[in-house]
Amino acid sequence: MKRIKKGKLTCLRYWFLGIFLLSLATSSVLFFSSAIFGEEDQVLRQAPRNPEFLRYLEDQRLGKWWINYSEHGHPLGLIPLPFEIYYLEDQFTETIDNLPASYDLRNKNKLTAVRNQGGCGSCWAFATYGSLESWLLPSETWDFAEQHLIENHQFKSKPCKGGNIFMSSAYHARWSGPYKESDYPYEYAYAAKNVQKYVQNIYWIPPRKNSSDNTKIKKAVKEYGAVYVSMYWSDTCYNSDYKSYYNKNIEKGGHAVAIVGWDNNFSKHKFNSTPAGNGAFIVRNSWGTGFGDKGYFYVSYYDSYFGRDSFSGVFTAEPTTNYTNIYQYDPLGMVNCLGYTSSPKNTAWFANIFKANKNNPLRAVSFYALGTSNNYTIYIYTNVKSNQPRSGTLATTQKGKFKSPGYFTVPLKNKVNLKTKQKFSVVVKLTTKNWEAPIPIEERDPDYSPKAKAKAGQSFFSHFGATWVDAIYGWKAKTNVCLKAFAK
Repeated sequence: MKRIKKGKLTCLRYWFLGIFLLSLATSSVLFFSSAIFGEEDQVLRQAPRNPEFLRYLEDQRLGKWWINYSEHGHPLGLIPLPFEIYYLEDQFTETIDNLPASYDLRNKNKLTAVRNQGGCGSCWAFATYGSLESWLLPSETWDFAEQHLIENHQFKSKPCKGGNIFMSSAYHARWSGPYKESDYPYEYAYAAKNVQKYVQNIYWIPPRKNSSDNTKIKKAVKEYGAVYVSMYWSDTCYNSDYKSYYNKNIEKGGHAVAIVGWDNNFSKHKFNSTPAGNGAFIVRNSWGTGFGDKGYFYVSYYDSYFGRDSFSGVFTAEPTTNYTNIYQYDPLGMVNCLGYTSSPKNTAWFANIFKANKNNPLRAVSFYALGTSNNYTIYIYTNVKSNQPRSGTLATTQKGKFKSPGYFTVPLKNKVNLKTKQKFSVVVKLTTKNWEAPIPIEERDPDYSPKAKAKAGQSFFSHFGATWVDAIYGWKAKTNVCLKAFAK
């Protein structure tokens, strides 16, 4: 063996010592990184992609347009939601409890006139305002502008090429509408004047599990008014004699309508094919009064897709005087949602850091929650440091619970005084029952929400509320948390 000279041996010793110390240092860094950041607890995952949305995208790629008309030329226009609405436990089904055998909003002065979407794929906009206008009655009568909604939703689809309840929720949550029909008539483009209402709460009803899972929808109709709902439409399932509809197995033709009542005794023999039992929802369409029973029809409780593949919903509104300015980074609303892969999977923290643009005090906070029930704690900090949502001074904290999924505004019991240019943060700890992706996010999806944008230092995630990750580094470059604040 060749002998190594002493000088070279000394160099080798120092070289090996250096490698050892570097390894030790690296190990220490990795150890402390794991200890401080809980690396195994910081792995995020998103809600599963909706197979129907993927089918919709494939049709676009192949040059096909999503089914926008029925066999007889009736306009449709529902785009599937981008992620799948799943629940981990089938605990949302409720039995009928003290509800009448039949109920009809047409007899309650809770419905505006039937509209006609014409040849446009705008059913989702008409279903939205069918709900909102109904909720405001009988004390207030409105005719809101569907045209402004379909032209200004800011998503990828063109005005007459479809939409969904997430898109109409985002449009209203950012205060883009509603406008009056007279200011922005349907199928015509006029300069819109003033937003008439602020939509601060939207109640979502999870998909029906079976033919008897109807209590939540019925209670919503009775308490709030017309309920936005999705369905598959095929002309072959419609009975023109009885104005009835029952779809057993046809998966095409996305359509959005509004439930306005029900009849438990509607005969099963009044449909083209016979369902397993009696009972039907009373439904308002947007094809004018010449369709069905002056614009209405009946859908069997046993329909395989009615209200089963997406959220149903109720849109509510408040006077525009309740709040004067809004802080937000998510004009497109919830495009996806995230959760952590380690326990507790249904709990997470999220936050936004804002800079006050006026001296107006903070009065309320809003965000989306998708659990069948949702427990939250809100923290407001003032004079926060950059990238540290829980620094500065804790100004107020507030706990509460939402009993359904939806978009909710929480008025603060204690207002938070702000000064112009002062940095403040809104922090939320959220636990969602039966749902493992509690963080609502807006993100750029080239096929759905290409206009989404974000900057560093705006939105943050955390599993336990101690270590925070900037959203654009922790998930995708153009991601923000869906978390707003309101001042007056």
